Amino acid sequence: MKTCLLSVPYDSGHHRKRLAAGPPILIDAVAQQLPAWGHRARKAEVFVDTPFATEVTTSFAVARAVAEQVAAAKQQGEFPLVFTGNCNAAALGVLSGLQEDLGVIWFDCHGDFNTPETTIGGYLDGMALSIVAGQCWTPLAESIPGYAPVAEDKIILAGARDVDALEGHRLAASAVRLITPATLAQPENAFDDFRLPAGKIYLHLDLDVLDPDYARVNEYSTPGGLSPETLYRAIDSIRHRYTIAGVGITAYDPSLDPHARVPEVAVEAIRRILA
Repeated sequence: MKTCLLSVPYDSGHHRKRLAAGPPILIDAVAQQLPAWGHRARKAEVFVDTPFATEVTTSFAVARAVAEQVAAAKQQGEFPLVFTGNCNAAALGVLSGLQEDLGVIWFDCHGDFNTPETTIGGYLDGMALSIVAGQCWTPLAESIPGYAPVAEDKIILAGARDVDALEGHRLAASAVRLITPATLAQPENAFDDFRLPAGKIYLHLDLDVLDPDYARVNEYSTPGGLSPETLYRAIDSIRHRYTIAGVGITAYDPSLDPHARVPEVAVEAIRRILA
């Protein structure tokens, strides 16, 4: 298989700072293993020329650039593995670039289902799943080549445990299907009762879905997350039920991971995705 390893070193519009330091490290770790798995890899990196970076404007410019790169990878017959600081650039870029009718399985510590009207912190990335579902920032989202909203009933949110109160109300009233960390940890297959009306999916892996007792992925991660083994088992289950069309890996701050545990988990997760 030919694979495109796309580095998107941006966090909230800022280049190579904080979470934006993670993508190059993760890509290097994965690239070392790909030949042994029988994969040929092409590395690419997104850079947008924004003399005055702002979170909203620059983040959507990054998403547009990701979509263009993913579309080019698809044309070359490459499987897109996109590594970003933020969730919005990965999800919007991959889904828009692939331009297919996909479901979404979204692993995350957080709900990412806020809107400008419900957010308390004002963090754009906390609205990423809402943007994917076409519920906010619509004119800017439509500026991304190939963007189309994903219906709520084609989305699974897995592993979330840190959800704002207003965001929780939105999720409860939505058709987004929720799988809790406790459900994922059970020996029964959590995805048996959550079949999406889609044969192909975009798989989104915000690494802060992991429990910080194993590794601190970023400053936003909270207790009660997944063990690496639970994540691997979930990925195996997904692979047996869906065709994975593209993957986004997000939100790793290497400064909080002095023992470099997170890249090891990312490499194993991707090995299973590509198996």
